[in-house]
Amino acid sequence: MKKPLEITESQDRKNLKSLSFAMVSDLCRLLADQGFGHNPIDIVEALAFAMFIAADTYSLAKPEKSWAIAVIHRFYEDMQDYFVNQVIIKDHQVADFEEIRAVSDKFQALSRDRFAQYGDRFKQDISDPAALSCPTTVSYLLDNLFIQPIEKGEKLRLMGAVADKVIHYWAACVQSFK
Repeated sequence: MKKPLEITESQDRKNLKSLSFAMVSDLCRLLADQGFGHNPIDIVEALAFAMFIAADTYSLAKPEKSWAIAVIHRFYEDMQDYFVNQVIIKDHQVADFEEIRAVSDKFQALSRDRFAQYGDRFKQDISDPAALSCPTTVSYLLDNLFIQPIEKGEKLRLMGAVADKVIHYWAACVQSFK
C-alpha cells in the first residue's frame, strides 16, 4: 500500500505532466490561430518550455523546497520516459538502440539546459518593473521554437499573443498548485 506522501508525489507528477502537455497543445493551437500553423516547430522546445513553467511554478508554490525539487526531478524523468517510449519508439517506430539513446540524451540535455536558460530570462523579466509580460522569456521561446526562424516582423506580431498565453499558463499553474 502506498504511503500518503507517495500518493501526493505521484499525483503531483501526473499534474505537472498533464499541465505541460496541455500547454504544448494550447501553444500549437495559438500558433495556428495566429497564422503560423504551417511553420514546423521543435516540439521538444515547446515541451521544454512547458516543463519549465510547470516546474518553476510548482517549486515556488510548495513550502518544502527539497520535496518540490525531488518531485520535479522525478517529473523530468517521467517526461523523458514518456517522450522516448511513446513518441520515439511507439509513434515514430524507432528500433535502433543507439538512435533511441541519442534522442533520449538530447531530450534530457535540452530540457534541463532550457530550464536554466528560461529561468534566467524570466528573472530578467521580473526584475524590470516596466516589463508587463515576460518579453525576454517569450522572445527566447520564439527564437528557439521554430525549425526555420521566423522574420523579425512576424516575431513582433506574435510576441503579444504568446506573452498573454504565457501569463495565462503561469496563472493556471499557480491555481493548480494551491
